[in-house]
Order: sequence, then structure tokens, then C-alpha cells
Amino acid sequence: MQASDRKLLREIVVVVVLKLVLITALWWVFIRDHKVEVDTARMAVHAAGGVQQPDDGETDGHRATR
Repeated sequence: MQASDRKLLREIVVVVVLKLVLITALWWVFIRDHKVEVDTARMAVHAAGGVQQPDDGETDGHRATR
């Protein structure tokens, strides 16, 4: 391995390590505390490719005007 190859390898390793540190820091600051609740019924409809209608208590598809 030539000296230029070693220098290139060292630079690549440094860049990859810095990227991992940056990604970890961004995750720690912005994403770590956010929890996503999954509704299994909605997920099943979504996975099956269907569209779930909102449950507003009406059976004919129209909202009651009161």
C-alpha cells in the first residue's frame, strides 16, 4: 500500500466517522423523544391498500347538520 493510498483510506475513515457522529447527534436532538403510536386497525387498512373512512357516527356517509 502506497503512502497516497493510506492517506486516502484515513480521509475516508475520518469522513465516515464524522458522518456517523453527526447522524447520531441529529437523532439524539430531534428524534429520540418522539414516540409514534400505531393504531393496528388503521395500519391493517393501509397495508391492504384501502382507505379508511373517519368514524363520525353516521352510516350513510353524510354528516348530520345540527
